[in-house]
Amino acid sequence: MKRFLLTGFLLIQIMTPIQLHAQTLYKPSSSKILQSIQKLNVLGNVLYFGAHPDDENPTLIAYMANEKLYNTAYFSLTRGDGGQNMIGSEMKENLGILRTQELLQARKIDGGQQFFSRAVDFGFSKSAEEVFTIWDKEKLLSDAVWVIRKFKPDLIISRFPPDERAGHGQHIASALLVEEAFEEAGDPTKFPEQLQFVPIWKAKRLVWNAGMWWNQRRDKVDEKEAEEYIKVDVGGFNPLLGKSYGEIAAESRSLHRSQGFGTVGFRGTLTEYFKHVKGEKAGHDLMDGVSTDWTRVKGAQEVSKLILEAEDSFKLTNPSRVVPQLLAIKTALEKLPDGYWKQTKLQDLNKVIQDALGLFIQVTSTDNSYTPGQKMQFQIEAINRSSIPVTIKKINFPFGKKDSIINSELANNQDFILSDSIEIPENTEYSQPYWLRKNGSAGLFNIDKQQERGVPENKPVAELTFNLDIAGSFVHYNIPVIYQKTDPILGEVYQPVAITPPVYVSVNEKVYLFDRQIDKKVSVVVKAGKDNVAGDIKLKIPDGWRVSPSSFAFKLKTKGAEQCADFQLFPPKEASEGEIIAEASFENKAYDRSLGLINYNHIPSQVYFPQAKAKVVKVTISKTNGLIGYIKGAGDLVPASLQQIGYNVVLLEDSDISDEKLQKYDAVVIGVKAYNIVERLKVINPVLLHYVENGGNLIVQYNSDQGLLMQDFGPYPFKFSSKRVTVEGAEVRFLKPDCQALNYPNKITQKDFDGWVQERSLYQPESWSEKYEAVISCNDPGSEKLDSGILIAKYGKGNYVYTTMSWFRQLPAGVPGAYRIFSNLISLGR
Repeated sequence: MKRFLLTGFLLIQIMTPIQLHAQTLYKPSSSKILQSIQKLNVLGNVLYFGAHPDDENPTLIAYMANEKLYNTAYFSLTRGDGGQNMIGSEMKENLGILRTQELLQARKIDGGQQFFSRAVDFGFSKSAEEVFTIWDKEKLLSDAVWVIRKFKPDLIISRFPPDERAGHGQHIASALLVEEAFEEAGDPTKFPEQLQFVPIWKAKRLVWNAGMWWNQRRDKVDEKEAEEYIKVDVGGFNPLLGKSYGEIAAESRSLHRSQGFGTVGFRGTLTEYFKHVKGEKAGHDLMDGVSTDWTRVKGAQEVSKLILEAEDSFKLTNPSRVVPQLLAIKTALEKLPDGYWKQTKLQDLNKVIQDALGLFIQVTSTDNSYTPGQKMQFQIEAINRSSIPVTIKKINFPFGKKDSIINSELANNQDFILSDSIEIPENTEYSQPYWLRKNGSAGLFNIDKQQERGVPENKPVAELTFNLDIAGSFVHYNIPVIYQKTDPILGEVYQPVAITPPVYVSVNEKVYLFDRQIDKKVSVVVKAGKDNVAGDIKLKIPDGWRVSPSSFAFKLKTKGAEQCADFQLFPPKEASEGEIIAEASFENKAYDRSLGLINYNHIPSQVYFPQAKAKVVKVTISKTNGLIGYIKGAGDLVPASLQQIGYNVVLLEDSDISDEKLQKYDAVVIGVKAYNIVERLKVINPVLLHYVENGGNLIVQYNSDQGLLMQDFGPYPFKFSSKRVTVEGAEVRFLKPDCQALNYPNKITQKDFDGWVQERSLYQPESWSEKYEAVISCNDPGSEKLDSGILIAKYGKGNYVYTTMSWFRQLPAGVPGAYRIFSNLISLGR
């Protein structure tokens, strides 16, 4: 994992591609070009509808996109912001950025397109009613209608049923929304503001993709209601791609790495079941009654005939031989009346022509980040790897730069190189993910522009339009400006160009906790986004707090230069919570944004600009011990949080795990999902239990009931479940009010459960040995009481704690009561 928030060296990371990851440019094979020609004769759209980035059925998407050759898209209501992260520390909106890119990479594998709504994934919920108290149903319905009108699906497939079988309130909500959107997309009285951009659209039918966890045995569907379902075998083999759809789906699914969804491909028959929901009921085929060829476009018979001829004459060893026929198809298409399928297929055809020519066009910048008002230097490279005559007639530039008349012929396999520059306007927006530019609500991102809604990611910073004469036919291509660098290990590395502020600031920590009347150092780093920046840095502080000095001057000569300012922050005498914000002034403007980088090798690196702030908390916390051993779990920020209140935390390696070496630790803590991902626990778990038996204090945080590396890791048994308390303000009851965990060294009260974020607990055991003492009880409104949020057992001379409370969220969020309770757990037996 590589995720950075600017703390001194981030802009150097941005400027040094050896630290960046990105995919190489897509270059299709001859067999893929042939498939694209075949697809020109298929006119059908399929929209798959779910709630989260991992809800899609990649086998079905791969089958629809590559076997049936339909335009196939997945509409995920959320970007997965509320989930957990198995590979890093990104949470909330940062996790949403990561999971967005994972979905886009997955679609590149399975051949689908991707859409999103404005919905924020706020975490697990148990009912649609609860969901719609947080989600604005009407606005999300508008988003769903917009995507349907824009994409024009003939068939819509819901991932979930509209009831409790869906297993998650947001899943149920997605099923309810798609049913309403199916009807309202065709009603001109619904969301009429959209009609200036798109016409109404009525899909032929809506079906439900049955056969998931609500029905584990698919043959039972066959037995019970065979008449009610359409069956489709999606397990076929595609000879042009050399893979089965199960193998393609595994590659696609395995890109959900943040969710730990790596899987192996399968071969052979796989039957999917589909139940009618709305619209015209199908007979034996999901697209019954839909014309999926050129008969759906008036006067297009000649187009269909020419495509078949091109397919028949295609030569795998020389794709360019088919270009004259492709140009004839283009001429025939251009004669058709304007319409959706004409425009869609012209775009597809232009791409096929480029691929068949081996026509490579690339625009690369000399740097990967610029600020508004700067000049962007770039180089154009174009090469025609065929004998078909191609001439660059003209290049259209962005940002009002005058067009360039080129009239340069691209000789076979001869590179055309041109260097130029454009000035970035002062009002150019920063490359913040567009859904994060404005503050939203707990349930919705704030996206004002209608045409941005549904789009998966930002448009490129700049695009050049190349107007070409290809054997007498005029074709144009929009080519984004990208950054390219040669990595000594990875080779060719590509990265989107970013527009950034001229100066960044960052606060060294996200949370500062003061448990005593002692000031703390707050380090602020200022870094130049361009040459020659100078000004002042200051800290905005809450009422009652004090900072010294009031400001620091900075002067940075070169892009990437940095300066650190150390402020002393003094807390008030009384308990207090608030925020501090770092701000740098430059040329009479204030800048309070940090530069963040999300960097993994399975996605292009992503930049974002969070506000340079930190939470500050003055709270009374008592502690009895100080040396903590810690085994990190998934995306674990708890160790740093414990250090905030004075604990000495040591991250334990294999060499540290022995009876003798563990004795020095006052407590050993095991991080979230560790027994799902840390393989070495299978070996060292007996040593950890022996540590407890000898008088140690072992605290184990929650693990998922799916994918456990070992079942019985506690000293006494308990049975896992997926039960949780999702309402962060749910009532908490003390089952053992006199136990040490609630009394020493901090007296715990109901106030300590105020201010929690997202949820109370996850994956609570549903049964446990009587050797464990259940300390607290809580439940969501209307749900069963859950008593296993904190289980404590005496084992030998020591204490074993299994706790499913969401410490991994509460402690990094600076929730005072969570620190007090966790401090008590650390102090058990002392």
